[in-house]
Amino acid sequence: MDYANSLIADLDRAGRTTSNAAQGADVALVSDVSGRAVTRGGTMAAIERYDVICIGGGSGLTAAYYAQQDGKSVALVDDRPDQLGGTCVNRGCIPTKGLIQAAEVMQTIRHAANFGIHLDQSSVRVDFQAVLDTVRRRREDDAAAVRRWVESAFTPYYGQARFVDDKLIEMEDGRRLTGERIFIAAGARPAIPPIPGLAESGFLTNESVIFDLTEQPEHLIILGGGYIGCEFAHFFSALGTRVTVIDHSECLLAEDDDVRALFTQELAKRVELVLQAEARQALVRDGQCGLIVATDDGERTVLGDQLLLATGRRPNTDGLSLEKTGVELNDRGFVVVDDGLRTTHPDIYAYGDVIGQGMFKHTSSYEGELAYRNAHGASLAVDYTANPHAVFSNPQIGSVGLTERACRDQGLDYTVARKHYADFAKGKIVGSPPGFAKLLVEKGSDRILGFHLIGPQAADLIHEVVVAMNTPGAKAQRVRDSIHVHPTLAELVKQVFDATA
Repeated sequence: MDYANSLIADLDRAGRTTSNAAQGADVALVSDVSGRAVTRGGTMAAIERYDVICIGGGSGLTAAYYAQQDGKSVALVDDRPDQLGGTCVNRGCIPTKGLIQAAEVMQTIRHAANFGIHLDQSSVRVDFQAVLDTVRRRREDDAAAVRRWVESAFTPYYGQARFVDDKLIEMEDGRRLTGERIFIAAGARPAIPPIPGLAESGFLTNESVIFDLTEQPEHLIILGGGYIGCEFAHFFSALGTRVTVIDHSECLLAEDDDVRALFTQELAKRVELVLQAEARQALVRDGQCGLIVATDDGERTVLGDQLLLATGRRPNTDGLSLEKTGVELNDRGFVVVDDGLRTTHPDIYAYGDVIGQGMFKHTSSYEGELAYRNAHGASLAVDYTANPHAVFSNPQIGSVGLTERACRDQGLDYTVARKHYADFAKGKIVGSPPGFAKLLVEKGSDRILGFHLIGPQAADLIHEVVVAMNTPGAKAQRVRDSIHVHPTLAELVKQVFDATA
């Protein structure tokens, strides 16, 4: 669901831009010497009561939306009012894909000669600041649109929040609120590893690239070869930055082994890879920053003019004082939930990045609706069987279901088929790029177990298989029986399914 573009447009047309927060907000709060919130008359601040409280102005908007549709009173709690919409709108999906689009344009220009279009490559100039400005303007517009919606549809509470008792939340300014049902969707933030010297290195994260970077690095070092690191490696290298990626694994990404191998091979043509490496120390030397890393060949020093950390995510649960309400966390700080997204408190649910199940916006939107329904009488269980994901790098990746390694580990009897882009008409038309589709089908049942694409438009092509996996029985025959337009890249999907008939 694209809240900024659909819901906001409807609300703006209706002229509903009044802030619920301003209604009835005539009680001035101060603090007494003990730090308790009191009114100017010296009494404790009144507790505001709601049907639903959503903690998190990103994915929290999903449960808030459904609650509002049901006519419930809703409080929306967030500590970044200038960045409503959360990671997706402000620091992740939308702005980073804006950067990737610039990289895609550059890649097209560089390979134009393959299609008989000859350009003076020396005349092509990257206006790096203009690329960033375009993305930042769009982010500001989107965040402002979400804020207009929030302040017309819900009662916003801006600032740090913590639980002070069972289902009782206190804001940093002393306001208190409670709700019949509470949804924790506080999200996650970049995880910073405990590497000596890192604080002095002036490192970047995905957030600081979007908000703070002012100049294009000449040489960027990226620590971490997951999807965030690989997408940024694609963006910066396409625009002319020398990039070095350092990762502890022998292949990049957590994908099917065949996909990982090809992706690593292809990215290595444009990016320096330092694999099976452990970062021992960060350092600053002669105006550069970098890392001392340990590899199988011994220690080496990697220096550049910027260091970007892409070393995972940590949940925004610290500071919420969840122990006051009995909500259990695991040893990594993620909220523990059951298959209905219930926490260990019967009236508190959690979803999105804060539970660590699948840190993708589309996953949290799915979880948010399910959590809301369960909190109001349903008995639904999360099912991630057909939960797809994509990596917007080059080559692009789209994946859903089990990898071949997972099929083996589960002892499944399966058939595997693979078809390459160079095997069919439209694939040849677009230049026979390296890449393939890989299908895993259970023998006997014809059940689709997994599907993995690496190559052009993989993130879009995957959805036909997602739909098929969500039909009763998840039969591969449903795709085989479907007519596909010729010539299209979608024929790659049809051909690999036909190969398992």
